Amino acid sequence: MDMRKLITGMMICCTAVWFWGCEEAKKHDVSEARLKAVKPPATMPKMPTPAGGVTLSIESTAITADELIKPVKPQIDALAREYDYEIFNKKAKRLLVDVMLQKVADIKLYQKAKAALPENIDQGIIDKIVEQEVQRFIAHYGGNYATVEQMFKEMGTTWQDFYQQQRRAILIQAFLSEEMKDEKPITYSELLKYYESIKGESYTKNAFIEFRLIDLETERFADANDPNINGEQKAMELAGQIEQKIRNGEDFAGLAEKYSNDESAKVGGLWKPVRPGSLVEPYSVIEKTAEDMNAGGVSEPISASGHIFIVKLENKQAEAIEPFEKVQMEVEARYLFERKRKLVDKTMKKIISQVDLTYADNFLEYCTEQAYSQAKK
Repeated sequence: MDMRKLITGMMICCTAVWFWGCEEAKKHDVSEARLKAVKPPATMPKMPTPAGGVTLSIESTAITADELIKPVKPQIDALAREYDYEIFNKKAKRLLVDVMLQKVADIKLYQKAKAALPENIDQGIIDKIVEQEVQRFIAHYGGNYATVEQMFKEMGTTWQDFYQQQRRAILIQAFLSEEMKDEKPITYSELLKYYESIKGESYTKNAFIEFRLIDLETERFADANDPNINGEQKAMELAGQIEQKIRNGEDFAGLAEKYSNDESAKVGGLWKPVRPGSLVEPYSVIEKTAEDMNAGGVSEPISASGHIFIVKLENKQAEAIEPFEKVQMEVEARYLFERKRKLVDKTMKKIISQVDLTYADNFLEYCTEQAYSQAKK
C-alpha cells in the first residue's frame, strides 16, 4: 500500500474518532469531579521504541545514531574535512545506509535464528560452544585476560557484551548454514570455466626483475677547471676497478654503498622488483642486460646516457600461469565460497526487503547531522 494513502487514511480515522467523541461528550453531563476521579494505571504498558528520530526500531531493537556512525567514523571525518555539508550529506549517507542495512539484517537474522531453534534445545550445549569460542579468542592474544580486558575497555564493551555477541554470531552462523545447504554437485566443466574466468587475476605470476645497481654518474667525474679531463672515461676507469674487486670476491652491496651515486646506495644498491617495460631511459638498458643474465650474475660496466652501470641480478621471473591441474583443489574451494557468498547475498536481500524502512529517512538524516557535528568538533 502507498504510504501516503495509508497515512491519509489513518488521519481520516483519527479525525472521525475525535469528532465522534466530541459529539458524544455533548450528550453526557461530565462533571469536573468525575474527571478528577479518573486515576491513571499504576504502571504504564511498555511502548515500542519509536522509529525515526534519534533511533530506528527493528523487531523491538533500537538502532542508535552512534551505532551507525562508529564503524565508518574515520571515513566520515575525512569527508567532513573535504566537503561542505551538502556534498558531505550525500556521500556520508551512502556509508551510513550500508551500516544500517547490515545491522537490520543482523537483527532479523538473529530473530530468525532464535525462532528456528528446537523447543527442546539444550541451552547448556550452546553455552559450551560460546565458551569455546571465547577461549579461542583469548588464546589469540596469548591467553592474556588483561590485554583482552584493556581492548574491551577501549572499545567500550564488556565481557557480558562479548559473550552475547559470540552467542548471536554462533546462532546466526548455524541458521545460515542450515538455510543455505547447497547439495548440487560441482561438475568438472563448471570448475574449468570458473578457473578460466579468474586465472588472469588469481593464478598469473607476473614477470619481474630484481637487481642491485652501482651507478656512476659521469658528470661527477668531470673537472670544470680542466676541460681535458673526460668524465665518462674517468667513471669507466673506476667502474673497471670496481668490477675487478667484485671478481676478487668483494661484496657487491658494500661496493655499491661506497661508490654508487644512486639513491639505492644506502641499501647496498638493491632496487625493489620492477616489471619488464617499466624502466625508462637510461635505466631501460638494465632490463635488456638482465635478459641474458642468470640470478647471481654481475654485468660488465655499461655506458648509458651519462651513467656507467654495473648490475647484479638477484632474481627474475617470466610471466607464467599456474595450470588448472595444479590448483584444482584451490579453485574448487574458491568456487564453493563464491557460490555460498551469492546465496548469502540473496538471503540478505530477501530479509531486508521484508523490513519496512519507510521511516528510516528521518533517522538517517539525523545520523548524518550528528556525524557532521561530531567531525567538526
